[in-house]
Amino acid sequence: MLRTDRFLFMLVLVGLLASGCRTYSGYDSKPKTYQAMQRSVEAFADELDRAEADFQTLKDAAEASDSLQSLTDAYQVLLDEHESLLETQRSRVERLSASSAHRSLHRGYGATVKEKRMVMRKYRRLVRSVHATVQGERAGHSSPDTERRYTIRPMNFPSLRDGGQLSMEQALAGR
Repeated sequence: MLRTDRFLFMLVLVGLLASGCRTYSGYDSKPKTYQAMQRSVEAFADELDRAEADFQTLKDAAEASDSLQSLTDAYQVLLDEHESLLETQRSRVERLSASSAHRSLHRGYGATVKEKRMVMRKYRRLVRSVHATVQGERAGHSSPDTERRYTIRPMNFPSLRDGGQLSMEQALAGR
C-alpha cells in the first residue's frame, strides 16, 4: 500500500514537471510583460532627453567655472553609457515579442528595469557631486551613522539616503 502511494506521488510529480505546469503566472501575463518592457524602454529614452538637457546646462555652467569641467566629462561618459544601454534595450524589445517564452520576457523586463535604476542612481550621484562642488562642500558618501544596515522604518517613510530629488538647476543654484 505504501509503495503504491509513493509510486503514484512520483508519477504525478513527474507528470507535472514534464507538462510544464504554469503556476507562476496567468495566461495574459506575457503580453502585459512585453508592454511593460516597451513602456520602460520609452521612459528610458525620455530620461535620456532630459539628461541631455541637463548636460547642456552643466556644460554652460562649466564654461564659467573650471571646477565643474571634470564633472562635465563624467556626465558625458554617463550619457554615452545611457545611450549604449538604450540601444541594448531597444534591440532586446525587437528580439522578443508578446509571444516569447515567459522566462525570456521576465528576464528581459527585469534587466531593463535594473539598468534604468542603475543609470538613474548614477545621475543622482553626479548631480549631488555638482551641488557639492558648487556649494564648496566635500562630495562623498553619507556618514555611516545616518542609517544602519538593519534600520527598521515604517512603510512609505522616506529613506535618509535619498534626501529628495535634486535637479541640475537646483544643483547649480548659487554659483
